[in-house]
Amino acid sequence: MERSAPVSISRIHRRMIQVGGVILLLLLFLASFLFLFFQFRTASLQSIAAASESFGNYVESVLRLSNANIRTSAMQMFYTSSVRTLRTSEDLSWSERTIGHRDLGNFASSSSFVENVMVYNEALDTVFTSESSHGSAPTAQFHDQGAVEILLHPENHAYLAPFRRQAGSSTYYSFLFSEAGSRGKSAMLLDINAGWYENQLLGTLSRDRHMIVDGAGQPVIPAQLPLEIPDWGRFQAAFAVDPASGYVLPDRSPFLSSCWVYHRLGNTGWYYLEAFQLEATAPGLVHIQTVVFVLFAALSLVLLALFAYLFVYILPTFLHISRALTAVEVAGKDSTTEKFDELLSSHKALEQSRVLRELQTGSFPAGTRLPIVLVIAGEPQEELYRVLAPYPQVMMARLEPGFTLVFPACTNKGRNQLLAALRGSGAKGPVLVSLPCYSREQLLAAFAALEELKKLAFLYGSQTVLSQELLAECSETSGFRPEMVSAMESALKKGQLQGARAQWLLILNAISRDRYNDFSFALHYVDKMLTGLYLKYELEAAPSMDQSLTSLSALQEAIDQRLIRITEAVAASQQKQADSLCSAVWGKVYEFYQDEDCCSQMIATQLELSQTYLNRQFRAATGMSINDAVQHVRIDKACKLLRDSDLTVEQIAKQVGYRNIKYFFVVFKKYTEKTPSQFRGEAAGGQ
Repeated sequence: MERSAPVSISRIHRRMIQVGGVILLLLLFLASFLFLFFQFRTASLQSIAAASESFGNYVESVLRLSNANIRTSAMQMFYTSSVRTLRTSEDLSWSERTIGHRDLGNFASSSSFVENVMVYNEALDTVFTSESSHGSAPTAQFHDQGAVEILLHPENHAYLAPFRRQAGSSTYYSFLFSEAGSRGKSAMLLDINAGWYENQLLGTLSRDRHMIVDGAGQPVIPAQLPLEIPDWGRFQAAFAVDPASGYVLPDRSPFLSSCWVYHRLGNTGWYYLEAFQLEATAPGLVHIQTVVFVLFAALSLVLLALFAYLFVYILPTFLHISRALTAVEVAGKDSTTEKFDELLSSHKALEQSRVLRELQTGSFPAGTRLPIVLVIAGEPQEELYRVLAPYPQVMMARLEPGFTLVFPACTNKGRNQLLAALRGSGAKGPVLVSLPCYSREQLLAAFAALEELKKLAFLYGSQTVLSQELLAECSETSGFRPEMVSAMESALKKGQLQGARAQWLLILNAISRDRYNDFSFALHYVDKMLTGLYLKYELEAAPSMDQSLTSLSALQEAIDQRLIRITEAVAASQQKQADSLCSAVWGKVYEFYQDEDCCSQMIATQLELSQTYLNRQFRAATGMSINDAVQHVRIDKACKLLRDSDLTVEQIAKQVGYRNIKYFFVVFKKYTEKTPSQFRGEAAGGQ
């Protein structure tokens, strides 16, 4: 009796371990079920977000294009000579005020989207406006004090980024452009028509579930949110994970009923939101969610029944067999069956690995049945094992090229059947298949061909099976020529993005059927040219092109990003050159305006440039010819002399560069609508 107690306790202990193991399996199954269910839930949300991303990209593209159009117009206006004089001069003449006001009004009236333009001159503490119903005035007397506050403190608003503002009963989307110079600060505020801007952003999208909010969750478009959005803290938590785009759930229910997707709109601080009621917009997902839950619940019941059957009927039999085997084995050793299975499996794997390594060196081990077909897969998938089921003689091992399989005694007919089975299995590619090998030379050529196919696989992303015959199509002479890269470089230096893209497509088409070494050479030839342009325009170095050789789309994206960055840098360089050229022309005009021969030809000679080129660049930047600029400066100087000196009209005309007094009278009246005597008389009467 004293010896039976430990035996009973040991038996109970073993039973408890067995029951605990079954419970653990049940808990693992439940955890797996929950994991798969929530994976499906996450995949559904990601599908919704991906489906909605096109709307976000559309809104962001329109916003970027609209803002770029507005910024271009603003910069042209801001640096127009008359407006520059209006915002920086410390002593504006009547003519300068008139020309500046005229240009402000023309700019606002000729634009389909600009409502008002306001320019602030710190030296004069005055705001000049294009509004016909309100005049320009000192800041304290200006009718729109909200605009004055913005112009006085431009640092409180992002540079040329849109913000919504209310002026009286009118709503605008405003853009602020400012500059700090030697004569003080100056700024320009553009009020954009709210209806036009909102229609540009959301267009025909319904406003009942498409909306734009600011960084605090406050409505931008429409003015009032049509739906109640979830707590903004949830959006901010989602922004921290994925600031560009993603989704937010209204509650923490495990079942999906609705969700919100968001997309950040550039550097505006705004977010595009779209509300999804799944029962209305994606009823299929709701149905699938219900079906999946029901199927998993049914499967859980079936597995529980199987566990019960295992516990009641199978487990006792297994324990009986285990006790019988234990009775005949040496104490302290593992199960005879497990030991045998383990040794057999290990021996088979080692033997197959040895045979495949011999084949890799070009040797056929004894007993190899010819011909053989090689197959290399990146990683074995369940679908691949299903295809291999009818081929019990197949050998497999992990070698340097990848997971390698050998099909002995596989003729062309059997290989064609294998190819059909691989293509129909939906196995994740690429799977590489050789021709049947009858000799050492064919075997070595097959291994080399599969290595080459592995390198080229990224060009054939849509193909799950790549056969050795594909390389026959890559045996022609490459169509790549250095002249193609030179043409691409020429287009980039001219800032022609579409032309550079077209040249890249020609290059890609020419090398699309090349062997890997030829393809890689052409690609690195292009990369060397692009790297040189990156250095020339002082751009941050791009990642190595080799990192993009994962798929054709990744390569295309990497090249296109480089082309875009270079053309943007070229455009910036051209703009900088144009600004520098205009400054040089104005400097020569002020230096030689007193010379009767001062004209575009003389200035072009001074700057050692072509007169036609110089006139074209100056007109594009300022809206006037060089000769018009000379006349503007001469008449402006003449007005100041008439007002501030006692010189005769003839003396003033000669002093500002006119030797023909009659021509001076004609030009003066054209620009001021008065004769010199009338102008002097009015100036004297006003003092």
